[in-house]
Amino acid sequence: MLRCNLNYKILSNKNTQFMETGTTNRKRFYKPWHFLSQAGKRPLRILWEVFDTYHPDELKQELQCWQRQALCNDNSAYDEGGAREDLMDFIQQLFRLIEAFHVLNEQKNAGRKRKHQKGLSKDARKMIAKMNTPVLLTAGEKKNPQQVIHQFCKTFRGSYAQTELLDMLDAVITYKGGTEVYKGNLVMFYEALLVLVNVAYKIYRHHNS
Repeated sequence: MLRCNLNYKILSNKNTQFMETGTTNRKRFYKPWHFLSQAGKRPLRILWEVFDTYHPDELKQELQCWQRQALCNDNSAYDEGGAREDLMDFIQQLFRLIEAFHVLNEQKNAGRKRKHQKGLSKDARKMIAKMNTPVLLTAGEKKNPQQVIHQFCKTFRGSYAQTELLDMLDAVITYKGGTEVYKGNLVMFYEALLVLVNVAYKIYRHHNS
């Protein structure tokens, strides 16, 4: 029988805890800064972090792959036609939400973007801008992307959106079809989508408060 030797004691230190071992003290139950935990506190900073990790085109391309794998997985939440129809409509609006947040990020974090791209050549900056041009938004929506955010939140309940993302993640993890799937970044991509959805509802609630 495997036994664990819990040879330590907890030392009180104001609002945190430390574990004392035979060699050193380390902070207990602490995680470094993560955008997932900050979504409700600094939404504009979070948008910058998400789009610094994934370009909008990358988000949409990966989301398209998730949709295919979810729809091709018979052992998932999408084994019925109604569930598949809901998923496709949800993802279409999620594409629009990604583009709207990209526009909002460009508007609100322009200074961060200039600083971040300072070392890039002019051609490289043009290429990045061309790659991430919104194609699903009207001219009016590009000027005022918050209307797309509000529309998304009016169409889908927050609990539904969060559950749909989790069901997609589960379907991709358990997918056993003929397409090879790299699963090393699934949780990270799920977190990015979840953060965007959570920020959307925060903006929507603030607008209606």
